[in-house]
Amino acid sequence: MNGRMEMHQVRYFLAVCRTLNFTKAAEECNVAQPSLTRAIQKLEEEFGGPLFHRERANTHLTELGRAMQPHLERTFEAARSAKELATVFKKGEVAHLRLGVSNSVSSEILASVLKGVHEGVPNFELTMGAGQQGDLVGSALEGDLDLVVLGNDAELPERLRSWTLFHEAVRIVMPSGHALARSEAVSLSDLNGADFVELVQCQACTTLRDLGKASDVTINFRHRATNEDQLQNLVLAGFGFGLVPQSIQLRPGLVARKLNDADIRRAVGLGTVPGRRFSPASDAFVKLARSRDWSDAIKD
Repeated sequence: MNGRMEMHQVRYFLAVCRTLNFTKAAEECNVAQPSLTRAIQKLEEEFGGPLFHRERANTHLTELGRAMQPHLERTFEAARSAKELATVFKKGEVAHLRLGVSNSVSSEILASVLKGVHEGVPNFELTMGAGQQGDLVGSALEGDLDLVVLGNDAELPERLRSWTLFHEAVRIVMPSGHALARSEAVSLSDLNGADFVELVQCQACTTLRDLGKASDVTINFRHRATNEDQLQNLVLAGFGFGLVPQSIQLRPGLVARKLNDADIRRAVGLGTVPGRRFSPASDAFVKLARSRDWSDAIKD
């Protein structure tokens, strides 16, 4: 490439990729078809080969076109984000992010990402809330939240797009004075007949329940909590064991132990609604969250 590529050429190319029809792409871009065709031809000259096989009823990408599509999508999105950010900066407009965080995810592990957005996006304003995952997903679909941080990626609706940020182990949490706390790990048989505090909408609890049934181990999820703070309080007060992701900071008086019989894990993900245009703040959060090395947040 020699620097002659322009953004309108990329926009026309992506429109043809979506429609696979030059006439429809020209209509979508509000431009005359000959102008769109000339722009695509100039782009092909730039890349040194055809980007589309032009057949009357079957326009489709060439091998070169397929190779260039993801790169041009990223280029166009980056240019659009930069333009939006510059507009916000010039106008002094507020860059608002409405972020929902699952009750099972600690806001502490999001601090570095939020700090990066705060430092990099002018006029950044944050509205941050927490709740049960199902409620957060519903709020996102209704347009009340821009992004949601999810405690697991199981059975998400098709209308929600998600990216897994990291996977982490789930541990058995108990008071530090409990007899099982003397060991580095516990077995399912150690938990036979034990009471547990169940976190509402906890996929790991379902997994442990299924493991117990398969091994003839009785695990009683007798009590329920709606967030990690409540769960830890109840475990500390002697209501039973709990399940806690390793990224959660335990309060004094509690310890977490591995389960010998199985490696229970969960995926923490970031979700949004496909097709919803990102604000500069949302865009920055997604990019920083997806590029971050999360290993420091989930150390044993």
